[in-house]
Amino acid sequence: MNKAYSPVAVAVAVVVAAHGLVHLMGVALLWKLGQPGQLRYADAVPAPGTGAGYLVGGLWLAAALLFVAAAYLLVADRGAWRIVALIAVAVSAPVIGLSAAQTAAGLVIDGLVLALIAVSWRRRHIANAVSGGG
Repeated sequence: MNKAYSPVAVAVAVVVAAHGLVHLMGVALLWKLGQPGQLRYADAVPAPGTGAGYLVGGLWLAAALLFVAAAYLLVADRGAWRIVALIAVAVSAPVIGLSAAQTAAGLVIDGLVLALIAVSWRRRHIANAVSGGG
């Protein structure tokens, strides 16, 4: 059976997943796997290849996986996407804050994800109230 996916849900999921995939650049940098794009070892905080670098790189990886999982759950029409996305933002925002070059763009996307979660929760609440679902 084919399910028709909401074009809005798919568009939002693409943005959320793409943001998650961008986090993999932080993993590569902090785990000293490479200097993706304009990211350079000399500018990274904490220092790549150190214990702290591996720890923060792990947080970047966790955020990436959480954002991709949230995108999948959103397209699959599972309400759990909101919680997973909230956790992703909670992991993402602090690690983005460590990287001055990416702070603005990353935090804007994190804020956009939070706004989308809020709008989605509000729409669900209204739909439940109208249908008598509580």
